[in-house]
Amino acid sequence: MPSSRYYRFKTHSEAQTYQKKKTVFFWIFGILILIGMIWFFLISSVFRIVTIKLSENNVVSNADVRQVIANNTSFNLDENFFILSKNNIKTKLAAAFPILTDINIEKRPFQTLIINFEKRIPIGIWCHPTGDHPKGDNCFYLDKEGIVFQETPQTEGSLILKVEDAGKNIVALGERVLNEKQLNFITTFNNKAAENNKIQVIEFKMASSTNSSNIEAITNYGWSIYLDQNQDPALAANNLSAILNETIKGKFSTLRYIDLRIPSRVFYNLK
Repeated sequence: MPSSRYYRFKTHSEAQTYQKKKTVFFWIFGILILIGMIWFFLISSVFRIVTIKLSENNVVSNADVRQVIANNTSFNLDENFFILSKNNIKTKLAAAFPILTDINIEKRPFQTLIINFEKRIPIGIWCHPTGDHPKGDNCFYLDKEGIVFQETPQTEGSLILKVEDAGKNIVALGERVLNEKQLNFITTFNNKAAENNKIQVIEFKMASSTNSSNIEAITNYGWSIYLDQNQDPALAANNLSAILNETIKGKFSTLRYIDLRIPSRVFYNLK
């Protein structure tokens, strides 16, 4: 007589079933808690920047700062106190408003952003001759760091220092157009010349070749001074003073140029 066979299926006890349900419940509860925390700390308005305090100025407004922040990330996440990057905002502000310098950003818990800065002060005008403006009408204000930060019309006969530079391509606002050495030479010579000789340099012309150190200074009398920026500017000004007060004293109106590029020998030409 054939024998019969059968399978006995394993069954879970009620305790095991309860334990599994409990585990699933805690997983779901934990995920919901995590989602809630993410929403609370990153998305809700509780930690969103509400107040923006700026240095007193007429250049940048709160709306400008918010626009810079909004352009950084999607979903306004960069307005979140924890996500907002001070360095990123500083970089973006400097690019958007080249007139600003020494930007400092502080976050105060949990909805306040404080932005302090200084405005660049022009010490001169830097001009770049172009095909459309061969006389260098493409001009910008220049600050003490050699950075151009704002367009300006060319001025004639102004007391402000003017530099014409044909050796550079078209520049962007916020770019450094004169290095420390060049700026120091120009400003030192200009100040010493005005102090010692009672003449005014109305324009400095940089050489068109970037490899040349020559500079032409045009005086308020119309004649030129040829300089080498690798020389000591104070010594050049003293040499200028010596030749003006001794050799060609009283002949300003007949001068064509004075060449100070060789410290040991000064050349000049009269009309």
